[in-house]
Amino acid sequence: MPYVPPFEVLRRELGITAKTPEQPVELSYAQFIGLIRQFLAAVPVNEAWYLTQYDDIGKAVRQKKIASGAAHFIQDGYFEGRRPFPIAVDEAWYLKRYPDVADGIRRGVIASAQTHFDQDGYNEGRLPRGD
Repeated sequence: MPYVPPFEVLRRELGITAKTPEQPVELSYAQFIGLIRQFLAAVPVNEAWYLTQYDDIGKAVRQKKIASGAAHFIQDGYFEGRRPFPIAVDEAWYLKRYPDVADGIRRGVIASAQTHFDQDGYNEGRLPRGD
């Protein structure tokens, strides 16, 4: 069952004393990564898809070098730009939002909005849909 720690617990664990939006918060890089990992633990990972999509991780799990796809995603996968599950793209919205992709499809260098998102768009920070 996913778990997201309460805000006050995180604030206390990280030693954050700021209490207003104007006050700066300082974290070490290790604290920042640790904070992100705590939230990643609540992200549902499609285990079967992840292990198929990322052959290297599937192989490592079968060889018992990694406990699971979910464990990999939390520890390293997110930071490597891997997706936890397939993300459906709203083709019409995506092409309107990203005319460069629409142009690439017209020129025949990109197969579809979904293909672009899966191969490049996700790691470029592009949104899959407008909702």
